[in-house]
Amino acid sequence: MQELITTHGLNFEAGPYPSFFEGEHWNSYRVGTVKGLWNSDEKDYLILSFINDKPGNGHLDDVLQWFEMSAKRDGRNLRILSLNNRRFYRHLIAKRGFKQIKGNVNDLIKRFN
Repeated sequence: MQELITTHGLNFEAGPYPSFFEGEHWNSYRVGTVKGLWNSDEKDYLILSFINDKPGNGHLDDVLQWFEMSAKRDGRNLRILSLNNRRFYRHLIAKRGFKQIKGNVNDLIKRFN
């Protein structure tokens, strides 16, 4: 498979994230100035957080390109969990193709499988 070249040519860096709760497992990621937590299950890639140290530089585009490419490649969906930033929530629906998960108003999904 050809390596993904994102809009800004940024690499996806990931590593384990220490959890304080037994049985809970998350990974950290960093793409340019954006970092956060993610995980996966048999059907979905799950993003728990986005933290952008320099908003407006376009690095969020690269984050979503990496996750979407991985979801397509692996036949999974992309879910964003516990999203409380209403402006970002509306942006993801209007401009990025995400849909609200029925019965869970704070989670969004983009289906690839």
